[in-house]
Amino acid sequence: MKHGPTHFLTPEIKRIYRRELKRLLGDTKVDVALDFDGYFKHWTLLMASSNAPNKIIFQHNEMMQEYSKKLNNAYKHRADLNIIFPLYNYFDRVVSVAKPIEIVNKRDLQHIVCDESKMTYVHNSIDYPSILQSSELANEVEIPTDTFNFVTMGRLSPEKNQQMMIAAFQKLQEEFPDTNLFIIGSGELEDTLKTYVTDLDLNDKVHFLGQLDNPFATIAACDAFLLSSIHEGQPMVLLECLVLNKPILATDTPGCAGLLKGYGLLAKNDVENFVMGMKEIRTGYKPPKAFDYKAYNQETIRMLEEILEMK
Repeated sequence: MKHGPTHFLTPEIKRIYRRELKRLLGDTKVDVALDFDGYFKHWTLLMASSNAPNKIIFQHNEMMQEYSKKLNNAYKHRADLNIIFPLYNYFDRVVSVAKPIEIVNKRDLQHIVCDESKMTYVHNSIDYPSILQSSELANEVEIPTDTFNFVTMGRLSPEKNQQMMIAAFQKLQEEFPDTNLFIIGSGELEDTLKTYVTDLDLNDKVHFLGQLDNPFATIAACDAFLLSSIHEGQPMVLLECLVLNKPILATDTPGCAGLLKGYGLLAKNDVENFVMGMKEIRTGYKPPKAFDYKAYNQETIRMLEEILEMK
């Protein structure tokens, strides 16, 4: 760090990682080095040190939020990001997965990235044929047909904020007891969330489904989708639910707002506002326009090809 961000990689370090690249790839000529993950310093160091004429790294979230994220009182990503952040200066493009995320990352990392013009965005593509086909297969979860069923999917971890969602769902029960909440996913907060549901006496209303081989059949069988995240990049699960034409309520984060405007409901990240959104969904909310996933994918592929061809 003492050399500053533009001299972070010394010739000795570059030589070590170029030798490792040669061990892995031999004499293979690399035209584009693309770090699509963006979270593990070993791979980022390899690509940043390479002689590839076009080097690209992706940012899948609000990266300073990721830098500050704690699990079990320990920072989850900080050790890697302390290395990766200054390495952005050795890439030709630093690519966020949505325009609002690019704006946030430019703002939060301007003291680290010397040339912010290299920061841009490319949307995530979606495999809509697979999503639609999977949604028509047999559902491994029994979903009642005489109730209104909310569903959510994601890691059971702090940034997904499912405890707030469950608290809002309890409030919803006071006016709409004919509702269920199905939670797809697993994670380090699973036991904590299950205890919370028991304490609220909601065991017959909130159903933890764990990991599903085919979540799309379950989502398709439910009536609406919820996302309560504190921060997001470009949430793939929202794209998947838009393909399935599900009514959606999500928290008003830059990643969710950039994707859902015109296609779903947004709520402030607190119980009072989230339960208001759930009530609107329950009473018949329909999005003002349909999501054209084919046109979206065509534009995404065009954007990615443009980035890959840049020199």
